[in-house]
Amino acid sequence: MSVSVMHLSLLPASGRTRRTARTLPLVLSGGLIGALLSVATAGPAVAADLSTTFDAVTPGFPAPGWTAAGDATVQDIAGTADRSLRLRDTSTTAPVTATASFGTTSSTVVAGFRLRASQTTATVGVHLDGASGHSVTVAMSAAGRLYSYDGATRVDLGAYSPHRWYDIRVVARPGTATADVHIDGERRAARLGFRTSATALGRLQAGVAVADTGTAYLDDVRTTVETTPAGWPQLGTVAPRTAAQIGTSNLLVGAETLDRDYTDHSAYAPYLGRLGATGVRLQGGWAKTEKTKGVYDWTWLDRIVNDATSRGVEPWMQLSYGNGVYAGGGGSGLGGQIPTSAEALAAWDAWVTAMVRRYGDRITEWEIWNEPNLAGVPAATYADFFARTAARVRAEQPGSVIYGPGEAGIDVPYTQDFLVRLSGQGKAHLLDGISYHPYNPNPDDVWTYQQVDKIRALIDRYAPGATLRQGENGAPSRPGSFGALGDLDWTELSQAKWFLRRLTHDLGQGISTTAFSISDLHYPSKINSKGLLQTNTDKSIRYAKPSYYGVQTLASVIDGTVKALPGHSFTTDSTTPLTVQGFAKRDTGRQIVGVWNGTTTPGDSTTRTPVRLTLPSGNFADPVYVDVRTGAVFDIPAADWSVSGGTHTFRNVPVYDSPVLIADRSAIRL
Repeated sequence: MSVSVMHLSLLPASGRTRRTARTLPLVLSGGLIGALLSVATAGPAVAADLSTTFDAVTPGFPAPGWTAAGDATVQDIAGTADRSLRLRDTSTTAPVTATASFGTTSSTVVAGFRLRASQTTATVGVHLDGASGHSVTVAMSAAGRLYSYDGATRVDLGAYSPHRWYDIRVVARPGTATADVHIDGERRAARLGFRTSATALGRLQAGVAVADTGTAYLDDVRTTVETTPAGWPQLGTVAPRTAAQIGTSNLLVGAETLDRDYTDHSAYAPYLGRLGATGVRLQGGWAKTEKTKGVYDWTWLDRIVNDATSRGVEPWMQLSYGNGVYAGGGGSGLGGQIPTSAEALAAWDAWVTAMVRRYGDRITEWEIWNEPNLAGVPAATYADFFARTAARVRAEQPGSVIYGPGEAGIDVPYTQDFLVRLSGQGKAHLLDGISYHPYNPNPDDVWTYQQVDKIRALIDRYAPGATLRQGENGAPSRPGSFGALGDLDWTELSQAKWFLRRLTHDLGQGISTTAFSISDLHYPSKINSKGLLQTNTDKSIRYAKPSYYGVQTLASVIDGTVKALPGHSFTTDSTTPLTVQGFAKRDTGRQIVGVWNGTTTPGDSTTRTPVRLTLPSGNFADPVYVDVRTGAVFDIPAADWSVSGGTHTFRNVPVYDSPVLIADRSAIRL
């Protein structure tokens, strides 16, 4: 077993950073704990290994780079192909701890890790330490409760169960001596005061309480340092909101391939509502529902639809893929052909009718087929199939909203041929929106939105009133992923930036947009790592990736109370072209403006460049700065912004290749 450690080698100034993977033992070098704990000291954050494990360590040995007291060794986890750091305490007088130093830093530390206890009768915990001791603690008590501290006061974080992994994220801010704690994608506590005074943090320690006996496991330690704008006071982090709390928005998430069992709904379900996306794309699964001709088993889909709606997430259902129990029934997977035989088409009609009747009280949005252009289905053939299917949907649900063709890429000729055929037959009224899947290494590629504008023009000509929806898009979190963009060299950091750039750009253009996908997908040949959630080999959730928290922040800010301001005007002194997207609160007109460097494919640097940004039609009373990827919110000092009439000028705005926001403080919840 081995760990893939990402190393950086810099190309000439005109080139981009190249990442290469190689397998190394876990070592302590230059203040970094390679593949266990990788952070930078105070100053600009550098790329770090964001998916670290103990898998390269021989079982029974201490973890390199960690100082152990007592029985703290790496062990295999029974029933899995996984190894973790085990802390086993059999004494009530001697400590069992494992400690790793990551170098002293006064910048914000974001520490992610997984923690598991073998019992609920011993206190086990993880600490971020300053010079005076434990500054931030997340622990499991001997009474079965998770807890932290607000200064000296214990703060309850909920119950825990033995033999279950908990995905924990701590955001610790030495500058304000406060911290937030997230568990399984949910923020359980915010702005907790440090236990011990510290202006800098320097190590992480895990252990079992001296007075108790018990066993705990630690894994996937992912620690990074995030710089703060000089002289800009940090106010906290954006408060995540659930889909039910948000209500409506144009930000959606994908939960595809459940019809083929490539993901596990029961595993990711708790994270779904917490993300904040208010819609979820599902695939209907004709072949999974009708395995015997004329017999429907809806059990699997009932559970998924009911769970999503209970969490405030409205499904939009794709009527897609064929059924092999019928001759000429079409393909039942990616690139599948549509049904062609009379028997199969009649069975398709019956299934569609039954589907809408069954779920019409919970689902109003439908999409007909997936990427027919990828399957080589002629546009005219697809148009006829779309009209046939849409007519049955509309007959059962007159108020239904129907999308097509869910096309691979942005295929303008295919869209035109489809719309010409549909319009020519007098069936354009059946179409409410065009959906498309624009996979590009650079999500801000100018070509992408030029094609979007061409699609808009076609809609205006042939199907006035129809809308646009970006129906499926994402980037992998590691090299060698299945599917689109899988041949490129990705990390969890660059993936997070990609998601945020695509979604923010779309939202700024008034396009409803979908993050693909909620969790990694286990295709037969390899894993598609486009998920916001990292999975284990059994499809259970390992942890929320940085992209999950970034999308969670965006969903909480750009909701249905906000409108897009396409073409928001600006000027800048930046030597690099900037992407700027504007938004405004519908009730007050106060603005939220996203800005980033969108000239290239997202990279692994977090170095920011200060720029001047002037907004001739701004509307701010008390502006703040938000890094969407981290959720951090900073006050913009009076010396760094000014207003003359409606023109607002902001100076020293830290910009990089991930979206940051200048927002009126009234639009941001902490």
